[in-house]
Amino acid sequence: MFYTCYNKCGEKVMKIHLIISESYYFIKQTLDEIYGDFSNVVKINYNDSLIDDVLYEFSSVSLFDEKKYVVVENAEEIFSKSYDSASLTDYLENPSEITTVIFVTKKVEKTNKYYKKILKDYKVYDNTEKKKVNLNYEIKSYLKKHNSNMTDKAINYIKEACLNNYDLILREIDKLLILGKNNISDELVYGLVSLTPDGNNNRFINALMEMNEKEALICVENMKILNIDISKLIALIAWNVRVTYLIKKYRKNQSKLEEVLKLFNISDYAYNKFVRNGNIRSEEELENLIIFLADIDISLKTYEVDKDNIGNYLINMFCI
Repeated sequence: MFYTCYNKCGEKVMKIHLIISESYYFIKQTLDEIYGDFSNVVKINYNDSLIDDVLYEFSSVSLFDEKKYVVVENAEEIFSKSYDSASLTDYLENPSEITTVIFVTKKVEKTNKYYKKILKDYKVYDNTEKKKVNLNYEIKSYLKKHNSNMTDKAINYIKEACLNNYDLILREIDKLLILGKNNISDELVYGLVSLTPDGNNNRFINALMEMNEKEALICVENMKILNIDISKLIALIAWNVRVTYLIKKYRKNQSKLEEVLKLFNISDYAYNKFVRNGNIRSEEELENLIIFLADIDISLKTYEVDKDNIGNYLINMFCI
């Protein structure tokens, strides 16, 4: 038998959460808000599970901690129009004192009984009806959280470039944070965020990391047409090489790997890309690339290397 949990003020503690979103960033931010760095977290893919298995996980006692969190991903079926489970209904009436449950779904039927129950008694985080006017506030909040800032003009430029897509906007900002630190200048934004897909510098970096000479050459030509200064990408390329190297080096050391992923804020979907890129080169080759990029950065600053030819120079080092 489970009992509803209350805090010292007699208020109900939110033991059930529902996140409704297709945005990776919104989901990650919300999970951070709910449990932060807490380690005793169980993730369940509902597409591969039965409701009885999920409820068993909700009810089981943790062997490692006095509390735990269970994240149920891809929970669309549970919040569909006709879904019904007597066991789930009972659980929502009397949730475990130990377990905090978090459902994650891309959409819900507003008439669904479980959605209405969680909305009434627990907590719902919904960004499916995000208004464009709120984007500026959310972007500024994200920048503030990372101890950085940029002008409204730069923010509006990024929004236009990313077609107001929340995830694309924050991916661009993450990239700029690596280079701009606590103050992202308009010049840096205009130099690195392109209004056309062919000027996407991530495409160029991916081509270099994958040793795809043909793709890299196409990117260099596009960047020349768009007047994008490739020399400004050196720090970003070096960051990608460094992360690839560290993941390759510590992939079999779980504690060290977790430190690296946390330090560089590597998402689950990005991790596999770094692993694939790491398999292309040896640790020694990656080390040499890091040294090469440091040297070329100095050469650019001392005018020993012409920045107009830097694209082809990078292709020679990475792809040939």
